[in-house]
Amino acid sequence: MIGISAFQIIVAIVPGEPIEIASGYAFGWFLGAVLCLLGTLVGQMVVFIFAKKFGLDFVEIFVSKKKLEKMSFLKDKEKIYVTIFFIFLIPGTPKDVLSYVAGITSIKLLPFLLVSGVARIPSVVSSTIAGSYLGVKNYKMAAIIFAVTIVISGILFFIYKQHEKNKCK
Repeated sequence: MIGISAFQIIVAIVPGEPIEIASGYAFGWFLGAVLCLLGTLVGQMVVFIFAKKFGLDFVEIFVSKKKLEKMSFLKDKEKIYVTIFFIFLIPGTPKDVLSYVAGITSIKLLPFLLVSGVARIPSVVSSTIAGSYLGVKNYKMAAIIFAVTIVISGILFFIYKQHEKNKCK
């Protein structure tokens, strides 16, 4: 499962949530979450190091110039880690490409892994818990977990968008 989670980060277009749900289904929520988190850290490390080594030309293979321009927030050294934290905290956001882009910024590897890893925990845990409920055929609890996650994600996304809108003023 670690390899699958790492691969999902490296490929970036593969969504992580189905892998997290499958991990919870197969291994239970705790071991599933640990395996997914380890895999995402390995994948992020590989992507980050490759981006640092090969630079912008490498990153543009995976991230369009248009998306790179939208990620100008990564140049704000004062708020970069807070912004990264919130992006990784919100389930369902396309955060894997951020690992590529982070590698071509002034961000250091270990702080990036720490901030993004901690921020991923709630999303990974909720997905693996839902998967573990699916594994024991408790569909009602799985649906409740999914619904709560969607509501919380929406709230966090709204807060993040408001923060971004206020920052631009």
